[in-house]
Amino acid sequence: MIDLDKRQKQTVCIAFLLCLLSFLLLIHFGYEYKSSKTNEMIQEDARKDALQKADSAIKNINLGLNFTSTLADGVAKDLSFGKLKNDSMVKERLLAEMKDNPSIFSIVIAYSPAANSGELYAPHFKRNGLEVVYAPLTYNYTEDSEQTEWYNDVLKKGSKAWISPYLGIADRNYQIDYSTPFYLAESGNRDKAAGVVSVSHSLEGIRAYLNSLSIGNTGYGFMISGKGEIISHPVKEYLNGNIHELAKKDPNLYFINENIQKQDYLATNSFTGKSYWVFQKKIHSTDWTLGFVLPQEETLLNKKTEQIHSIILIVFATLAFVFFLCLLFISIYRYDHKGLWMLAVIFTFLCILGLGFMWYLTMNNSALDSRNGDLVVFDREDVETVLQHVDMNPTTPRTPTGFFLQSMEFLNANDILITGYIWQNISSLGTWKELPDFSFPDSKETAIEKVYVNKDTGVIGWRFKTTLHQQFDYSKYPFDREDAWIRVLSNNSVLNVLVPDFDSYDTLVPENLPGLRRPFALDGWKPQKTFFSYRINSNNTNIGLGKFTNSNAPELYFNVDIKRDLKSPSHSDLLLIIVVLILLFAVLTIITKGESKTHFGFSSHGVLGYCTSILFTLIIAQSSLRARIPIGGIIYLEYFYFIMYIAILVVSLNSIVFASNRSIPFIDTEDNMYVKVLYWPVIMGILLLITFLNFY
Repeated sequence: MIDLDKRQKQTVCIAFLLCLLSFLLLIHFGYEYKSSKTNEMIQEDARKDALQKADSAIKNINLGLNFTSTLADGVAKDLSFGKLKNDSMVKERLLAEMKDNPSIFSIVIAYSPAANSGELYAPHFKRNGLEVVYAPLTYNYTEDSEQTEWYNDVLKKGSKAWISPYLGIADRNYQIDYSTPFYLAESGNRDKAAGVVSVSHSLEGIRAYLNSLSIGNTGYGFMISGKGEIISHPVKEYLNGNIHELAKKDPNLYFINENIQKQDYLATNSFTGKSYWVFQKKIHSTDWTLGFVLPQEETLLNKKTEQIHSIILIVFATLAFVFFLCLLFISIYRYDHKGLWMLAVIFTFLCILGLGFMWYLTMNNSALDSRNGDLVVFDREDVETVLQHVDMNPTTPRTPTGFFLQSMEFLNANDILITGYIWQNISSLGTWKELPDFSFPDSKETAIEKVYVNKDTGVIGWRFKTTLHQQFDYSKYPFDREDAWIRVLSNNSVLNVLVPDFDSYDTLVPENLPGLRRPFALDGWKPQKTFFSYRINSNNTNIGLGKFTNSNAPELYFNVDIKRDLKSPSHSDLLLIIVVLILLFAVLTIITKGESKTHFGFSSHGVLGYCTSILFTLIIAQSSLRARIPIGGIIYLEYFYFIMYIAILVVSLNSIVFASNRSIPFIDTEDNMYVKVLYWPVIMGILLLITFLNFY
């Protein structure tokens, strides 16, 4: 049994308590991390939430469908029992139903020629914007075709039915109908229907309803009939299309088509690298399928941030436990001056590990969806979902626009020179012109040159060179990660909206750097990811265009995620601080009253001279840093300079007091040993604390 004196026992007890406390904290943080929701649990919650939304949407849709059928059955019943005695009463009833039920797109009563003296007659009301207009059918709805199934199939079968999506001849709109036969009381014939009552919903209306559901920034809903016809989808061109055919060119539809019988599954698009949760349910009153697509990364984004914070707490608790454990053993077995030096080395080493860990997290953590309010898009579904969120007119022409960057160069802290190509497919505009239909609103100077034209495909390519002014965040310099972006606007934003030209890229996986030249040179930086995004920049003026309907429309961005190269000259700033720290410690070691005083030539005047020269070196270096990076606040690296200034002041005052005749035990003990022992632990501990407060 080791004999311990009273003070040593006190030290051992304190070390044991601190060791126990840090161990309990480590267990607590570890338990919280383990008991917190894992990725699988988050995904399960997202699955349940999406299924709840699907159930709620299905209930609402079923209510709407049931109401539609009830409405049509009610009109047919009133016709059959003679409550609608004349044409004016029929029109009045139909108009009232349209005004009372805004979800209905149109309603028609189509009489058979046999019940109307051999003539076709079909009073018909439909919506024209916010108005309800009377537009009786003028085409022959008795002829067999896909567009007249709403009349012929129901009349032949003599039973009510939901009609699959089709393009209405009179409404000129993709729609679904509920049709039911009716009989005329005066005819006395209850075996043969006198006509059909049909109530329709537009596919665009159903699409707008599904978009109104809260399922994330780029999550969306879809609806597919039993025959594979697309009733609702973010991409307007897909409405009324057949999923079996469209799946050949759209990977997202391919997964849906292949797994249409499953209730939920996870799909990964190899072209974009994006994973989706897909949730599907049958609508009981029909053979239709309602589904939701939820981006996995968007679901796990908040969880990722929580996990990082939990890991940081675990790492710091581990470092504290290791140090206090070492303190316990050293206080038992090495309770002397060498033990103090051992503790100083261990504490300093643990602080260096903590600093390295924090720097690593900062340089390698980047979430695409959590910066500047950007809405990251990877495919047409994402684009159309974002545009629907701001009520963009689905008929507004889309102009596919692509980027290929050849070079980037930082001219100063906030100006970046970019050269490359931009191309547009203007075939959707209906007119051909070879003037640029885009501009860079953040540009200080731009040169644009047309390089190729393909009238067969409607593509025009331009070479550009532009200097963009951007406000980068250098607060974490030199461990910063930036988002260099190109914002592009259409010169005719009232008439069209710019969308990414996804089809022009071999891959859209952000880590594969689509749209960047290989190799891509950017002095002092390394490209990490490239991607398209939208940002909603609200304008408080119509810029002289009167009713500027797209003033709050999302603006297209091409983003280049870059991080600072650790081998770049900028890190000479950090190297200078490390060298100065070592030199200052060397100055501290020559402060002695022993025999080595003559050998080292120690004097307070000499120490002050050394410290003064180091101080001026640091001041010049910091001034140079502020000149290169003009920022209003304090840069992370500047805290290192402030600590160095304090360290220089402390070493200078220590040398003066040590050389004086005053007896101060803390300074005089063992030739200024305590100050020397505390030098590295205090400085590294403060640096670690500042790093923790600045980064997290």
